[in-house]
Amino acid sequence: MKYKYTIEFFALKPTAGDAENEAPKRLYECGETGECTIRDVRRDQMEYLQGFMNEMGSEGWELVQVLFNRNGAVSFWKRAVTDEGNQEI
Repeated sequence: MKYKYTIEFFALKPTAGDAENEAPKRLYECGETGECTIRDVRRDQMEYLQGFMNEMGSEGWELVQVLFNRNGAVSFWKRAVTDEGNQEI
């Protein structure tokens, strides 16, 4: 089976109620060493991430891996293709 790959950046979205001079509440947090952990998960953030993942899935993409950093997440996706390069159904 052949696959097509794409890499998407998922930016952190400020949440409602965040003051302009404060950092937005985050779905995850990265320390100085680069290690990231999930913290302060808010419902609207989970729905935002879920919507992004569902949109990619509805287009036939399968999540391979996700890497988090301070500004967002980089996600790696794949989907099966036919010899002609079209999405396999």
